[in-house]
Amino acid sequence: MTAKEYNNGVGQWADDAMRFVVRCGGSRSDCEDAVQEALAALWSHRDEVPCDKGKSFLLSAAYRSLMQTLRHARVIQQHAEEVQTWATAYAQPDEGFDLREAIERSQQGLPEVQRAILQLRDVEGFSYAEIGETLALSDSQVQVYLFRARVAMRKQLKTMGYDNNR
Repeated sequence: MTAKEYNNGVGQWADDAMRFVVRCGGSRSDCEDAVQEALAALWSHRDEVPCDKGKSFLLSAAYRSLMQTLRHARVIQQHAEEVQTWATAYAQPDEGFDLREAIERSQQGLPEVQRAILQLRDVEGFSYAEIGETLALSDSQVQVYLFRARVAMRKQLKTMGYDNNR
């Protein structure tokens, strides 16, 4: 990848990478840092990464960077009590609680890889092959994780008072 191709790619892919990592979780500043680290990694590997694989490389690097940051934060801040508090708070729907918030809350309970696959497939419209390439998974693994994520979200939404009839 040449410097010109890199610059063009950054213009096209940076927003996609930011949107992807924001939906995967983390604070805005953590997501911005993850994208910046991914852009730096893409620049340092620009000779090895073909232009048509640049977006996938950028998304993978941003995802890995964000996940590393999030895991580190979890170890530091012993969050077991907080998780229990959130779990009981989400058991019953609140007044003014809408379906979009319920979906976002149910996604937060998913494992990181399932949340990422849901984002890439249902929001970004990636194919199974593209998701597998981005997250270093086989097509069948992507399909299984996506199925399990959707089942878990349905269960969580049902416990929040949302069912298929709403």
